[in-house]
Amino acid sequence: FTPGTDIDGTYTYTVAGIAPCAADQATVTVAVTGEPDPGTNGAAVVCASGSAIDLFAQLGGTPDAGGTWTFNGNAHGASFDPTVDAAGVYTYTITVPPPCSNASSTVTILVQAPPNAGSDGNVVLCTTSASTNLFAALAGAQAGGTWTFNGTPHGATFQPGTDAAGVYTYTVNGTAPCPNDASSVTVALNVPPDPGGPGSATLCSTGTAIDLSSLLSGSPQAGGSWSTGGTPHGNMYDPATDAPGVFTYTVNGTAPCPNATADITILEVLPPNAGADNAITLCSSGSAIDLFAQLGGTPNAGGAWSGPSALNAGQFDPASMAAGAYTYTVNGTTPCPSDAATVNVMITPAGAVKVMDFGIA
Repeated sequence: FTPGTDIDGTYTYTVAGIAPCAADQATVTVAVTGEPDPGTNGAAVVCASGSAIDLFAQLGGTPDAGGTWTFNGNAHGASFDPTVDAAGVYTYTITVPPPCSNASSTVTILVQAPPNAGSDGNVVLCTTSASTNLFAALAGAQAGGTWTFNGTPHGATFQPGTDAAGVYTYTVNGTAPCPNDASSVTVALNVPPDPGGPGSATLCSTGTAIDLSSLLSGSPQAGGSWSTGGTPHGNMYDPATDAPGVFTYTVNGTAPCPNATADITILEVLPPNAGADNAITLCSSGSAIDLFAQLGGTPNAGGAWSGPSALNAGQFDPASMAAGAYTYTVNGTTPCPSDAATVNVMITPAGAVKVMDFGIA
């Protein structure tokens, strides 16, 4: 009987008898069990983060169903889950009764590590900040990826003032069958505060109050605060009550932009003092006098006189000069105006007799 060629079934063996003996028969029933077919060895590469696969589907040929799977001698299901199962050789065995022998085939599984672009990040910068490495904003990212912005390639360095705010995408290419992985860094830009530029003013100590903000140059932002010598101060400067010096305007920045300041320097000029008006009466035969000494108050020296007669060094001679209003003017230093005071000079003629009527006939 040749298995695979002859047909299984009952085969009869007959021995002819010698008369008067009849022939004798016996039978052999042959059952043919098919040789098990576990298929041919297979292999698969899966991504460690991928879905489970059917090991049976990885076998070559036409494997018989109904076999069992083992891994390192231990029973295993027909499914391979890369998130929990180890890479290696998985054996498929078909068990058959004697006289056939069991048959096995294998599937070798390789697990490919997926790319890791890390977790998304956020960066807030000032438009005047130094350049920053976007990669540092990602958590746990694998190096070697590429950056894009709005679909256009971009380096890993972000330059405030040159690059635009927005979403920058980092992509790490996966090795098949693992897909690429991507993460993003969202960049926000804050504009630094603008306190304007420095300024200065020279005021008369008797002048009116001014708004310090009007002395700032450029285009200063509103909403800042004023201080002088570290002490808070209002935006108004009053020469009558405030001391000259440096007044600082501060505009707070939105982090990470620092605060910004601009200084206004105030100088004060003392006003001139021509003294106070006065009136005097002189005798025409009297000696010359210094009109400066006739002014009230504490006048400044160095002024100039004007009046009906020209004075020499402020000297008034009643014998030769005309009576009238003589004005003393002290020029002011800008922005202080000049100051003037007047001495009214009256002259009584010499020998004038005042007649008094006592009622004598």
